[in-house]
Amino acid sequence: MSAQKQNDYTSFIKNNNILKSAVNGLYRFLVLWIIKYNKSIHGYGIMKELDKFFKNLIEEGVLKKTNPSKIYPILRQMEEFELITGTVKMQDEKKVTYYEITDKGEFFIDYIFERFILHEKNAQWKLIYDDLVSNK
Repeated sequence: MSAQKQNDYTSFIKNNNILKSAVNGLYRFLVLWIIKYNKSIHGYGIMKELDKFFKNLIEEGVLKKTNPSKIYPILRQMEEFELITGTVKMQDEKKVTYYEITDKGEFFIDYIFERFILHEKNAQWKLIYDDLVSNK
């Protein structure tokens, strides 16, 4: 592919909302997964972990770093649905909320893995997975 065409495509991706919408759809699942595997983590820690998932897109300028106005409404909603619990602790003379996954949250994430993500159980997802792996 020519350098000009690649630049045109990169510009298209940066200015198109399709990729951003796809990433937004993943955020809630990733937030819950991050909390599950970190046992107890504060909002800032969750934001840093999310940015690791999307590091390349952030570096390319396609996405912005995760910010509090994006993450905290998701955390509040997850608390309302009882997928996580938040516990306020004092840290460096500041109140910091640490989040942990609940049994309901564990069930939810297992449900997603079993019914949606695990490609062995769904031929269409297996095709996508195989395509992703073969294009490394």
